[in-house]
Amino acid sequence: MSATSTIRLPKISAPPSLLNGFLHCESEAVGVVRANGEYRLVAIRSIAAGQRMFRIEGDETNTPTRYSLQIGHNQHIDLSNDYSAEEILDRYFWRFMNHSCDANSMIHEREVVSLRAIQPWEAVTFNYNTTEWEMAEPFNCSCGSASCLGVIQGLKFLTLAQRERLEMIAPHLSGLAFETSGMTEA
Repeated sequence: MSATSTIRLPKISAPPSLLNGFLHCESEAVGVVRANGEYRLVAIRSIAAGQRMFRIEGDETNTPTRYSLQIGHNQHIDLSNDYSAEEILDRYFWRFMNHSCDANSMIHEREVVSLRAIQPWEAVTFNYNTTEWEMAEPFNCSCGSASCLGVIQGLKFLTLAQRERLEMIAPHLSGLAFETSGMTEA
């Protein structure tokens, strides 16, 4: 960045503990916060229910990773090692969206849309089971939701009742979900 260029940050008011770790990205709706050694994506202004927040960009690959997002059968979005940390924070901030079993957003195709109103400084989350058939690295969930599933492994491992409680699953998973549940699509 040249000495004459400036970054315009939105007017924000947040607890000082959050501002110390605030990292702005190329979005008017969200930003990355680093707190307690962890990164997370948060709303930097009020976001209405049903609002498109941003589009997920990246490199297409057949190989799932801990950080990739499944977008089709054996298709994932991820990043190669060619990106700097600054570029990842600025342009590929979607990688800091955490999982919640009671998520406040969803991914439809490559668009991230709020499921409900999201308050400033609230973490922007989605349910990984709605996009991933089988997680590259399953993990123990710590979302704290009353509907927490415990271990997050991907849609493949959910019961029919658990699948039915999801707000929406990605189109590339809907056929697979019916196949493994013994149901047929209409």
